[in-house]
Amino acid sequence: MKRGQAAMEYMILVGVLLVVLIPLFNYVSYYSAQHVKVEKLEDAVQTLGKTADTLYALGPGNRDYVWISLPGGVKETSVLGNEILITVSSSGGESDFHYNTIGEVRGTIPTEKGDFKMKVEVIEEAGEIIYVYIEKS
Repeated sequence: MKRGQAAMEYMILVGVLLVVLIPLFNYVSYYSAQHVKVEKLEDAVQTLGKTADTLYALGPGNRDYVWISLPGGVKETSVLGNEILITVSSSGGESDFHYNTIGEVRGTIPTEKGDFKMKVEVIEEAGEIIYVYIEKS
């Protein structure tokens, strides 16, 4: 085998490997980022929901602060009735992340990307629990 032929075969082999590995890397990194986004949203909704349920069970006058991390792409949030809802847009369409609470909840959740300190507080009137209020602190 001639020296030039071996170099050419080596270049072809490297080229074929790059053609296979570059799209594979892009695929893995895209779905890894999507998985992290989903995990952040599920964690945010679960954290707020479980904190609201705990405070509701403890009764009037209770308050707690929790940190949530929201990824980009949050289209809409809702804290109303017995549900905490975050709707997010992605390449596959819209997805909803929700938590059904024990008691009534009201409030707001930011839609922008970032880490947020949220205040969760039991609102009472005449010693009776009216609702759990959630807002950015």
